[in-house]
Amino acid sequence: MFAAESDTLERGTVALRVAGELDAETAPMLHDALHAATFGARAVVVDLSRVTHLGSVGVSALLGAYTRTGGRVHLAGVDGHPAVRRVVTLLGLEQHFTVHADVEGFLAAVR
Repeated sequence: MFAAESDTLERGTVALRVAGELDAETAPMLHDALHAATFGARAVVVDLSRVTHLGSVGVSALLGAYTRTGGRVHLAGVDGHPAVRRVVTLLGLEQHFTVHADVEGFLAAVR
């Protein structure tokens, strides 16, 4: 199961809260949600706190959005599920993305 909810925050920032499994089955929906959230946004945080599985296709979608926006995509909530933290650590995603504990941390950093 996959769910995505986008919220416009302040000063051109957007939070994309995703839930469920990010895998080959949900990749098209994730890609669409990322495209919509990043369009015209100054910065976007993808909240992974309710994600239970982060597969290679999900990682690819996140990296694609990061690259397409010139690094304006941040991550939050990677410690919400041990499997997500493991993927982030093993792949060294923190070398690409700025990672925040939560959406509030993201907002404090981009103010």
